[in-house]
Amino acid sequence: MSAGAPYPTPEAPGALVTFVPSLPNPRTFGQAVPPLLDLTGREPGDDADVAAVRVARELPGAVALWRAWWLGAPEPERVFVLETADGQAVPGMRVYRTGEKPTVDVRAARNAGALLWTAAEPHPIRVAKVFDVVDDRGARFEPGHELLTGADRGQVVTWLDAGAPVFGTGSALPDVVEPSRGAVVPMTYRTDGRWLWTESVTYYVRTYGLAPDPALLTHVRAAGTALPTPDAADEHRALALLLQSAAFVQS
Repeated sequence: MSAGAPYPTPEAPGALVTFVPSLPNPRTFGQAVPPLLDLTGREPGDDADVAAVRVARELPGAVALWRAWWLGAPEPERVFVLETADGQAVPGMRVYRTGEKPTVDVRAARNAGALLWTAAEPHPIRVAKVFDVVDDRGARFEPGHELLTGADRGQVVTWLDAGAPVFGTGSALPDVVEPSRGAVVPMTYRTDGRWLWTESVTYYVRTYGLAPDPALLTHVRAAGTALPTPDAADEHRALALLLQSAAFVQS
């Protein structure tokens, strides 16, 4: 799809826009295509993707490149979304500037696309544990679990609260420390681009001073007063990990 090619957007009355990160293919996902993909660090799938990645790599100020498929009529069409520092037009791509909110159609394509390339070197995203033990008896903290107090506790809570929400849910879990509180523990997932955690982690720090996953705690303390500033690619990669892994049940 060319940079100026029109397609329906949600602003058009009655229009319906559907994007997917990949077309059904028996060699990859079959008919079960994930809602989005993180393909950074992998070889592009075909010549069109290879060419688009080459353009992004060679473009000064390019930040991240996504590819989506628009399920329009009569045939699906490939859409490239490029984030750049200046937002200048690039032939064959939908471009938006870092720090600006993309248009509805561009945001829809990006959020349902496959992340192909980032200027920053991709790195593994770790999933934080909530509990020390999860077994047939349920989830729990060990008696010797580290406790945070004072300014340290407040700083950790502030940092965790500042993570970008990537998967929101109104669901809540029972409080395992004080079951009489009922289902009050939030489950929204947040990220800083290197870690993925649920708001359950923050709840137990805030409410009882129960320290988060030791490796996450080390990461938070190393950040000092700097709060998380994940970008769109970071958030995309975290959500892709969540939806393509057992992170939903990680505890």
